[in-house]
Amino acid sequence: MTLYYEGSDGSKVNLMGDGIYAQNPETLTQNSWGYSTMSGSSGLARVKRFYKEAKELPLTVGIMAENKEEFNAMMYNMHRIFDRDVRRMKPGKIWWNDWYKEAFAVDTSNESFEELFESVDRNITFLAVGSYWVRKVVRSYEGSAGTDRPGYGLDYSFDYDHDYGVNDTVEAVENNCIDAANFEIRFYGPVANPSVSISGHVYEVFDTLSEGEYITVNSLTRKVLKYDQYGNETNVFHLRGRDDYIFQKIPEGLNTIVRSGANAMDITIFDERGEPEWI
Repeated sequence: MTLYYEGSDGSKVNLMGDGIYAQNPETLTQNSWGYSTMSGSSGLARVKRFYKEAKELPLTVGIMAENKEEFNAMMYNMHRIFDRDVRRMKPGKIWWNDWYKEAFAVDTSNESFEELFESVDRNITFLAVGSYWVRKVVRSYEGSAGTDRPGYGLDYSFDYDHDYGVNDTVEAVENNCIDAANFEIRFYGPVANPSVSISGHVYEVFDTLSEGEYITVNSLTRKVLKYDQYGNETNVFHLRGRDDYIFQKIPEGLNTIVRSGANAMDITIFDERGEPEWI
C-alpha cells in the first residue's frame, strides 16, 4: 500500500517506505459519528442530529537508517514538515493509496531508540480536521469549437423543461458515492458565460474566458474562481448564476448533463467516506 503525509507545501513524509514503516496503519481508519439526543414523550431518547468532529488518530512507525547522517536527516525532515503545517495553521494530508484526509501532526514521542542501529519507534498523533477520507474522481468533457453535430438539436417531450439546440450536447456523469457528492466544475476557455445543467440543475457563471483561462466552481470551498493563462486568481463569485444554487451537490446515481458543445469542462466528484478503500 501507499501511505504518506503530504505537507501543505507539497513536501512528503513516506510512512510506508524509505526507512519509515507504519506498524499499525489500521488505526488511521477509525470512524465515528458524534450525536445529540433529546428525551421523547415515551421516555425513549430521540436522535436530534449526527455530526463529525476533529479526531485524534494514532500511528506508530519504525524508523531505521543506514548511518547517523541519514537517520538525523530523516528525523529532521519529518519534524520540519509536521511543525511547519502547525505553525502556519495549514493542514496537510494523510494519503492512503488514492484517498486523503486533512490533518495536523500534533504530537510525537519516541521509544526503543537504538543509537548503534540508527533506529527508533516513533508514536505520532494526527489531528484529523477533515471529516472524511476523500478520493477525487475526474470526468473530462471536450469542446467541439461550436460546430453543429449530427444527432443533436433534440426536442424531448418529457424529462426536460426546454428544447436543446444543435450545439447542445447531452451526456452523463455518474456519482457512485454513498450520497449526494461535493464537486468541482472547471470551465475552460475560450467560452462566454459557461454553464452546464446536471439533472436539471444549472451551474453557470456570467463571464468570458479567453484561450488558456478557466473558472472553477467548488462546493467544498464555496468559491468561484477565475484563473488567467499565468495562473493569477480572481474571485468571480458575484458573477455566478443565481436562478439555481451554484454549490448544490451532485445527486447519487446517473445524472444527465446538458452543455454547449463548444464548452470544454471537467467535473471532479469528491467521493467522501468514513474509511478509505483498503487495498
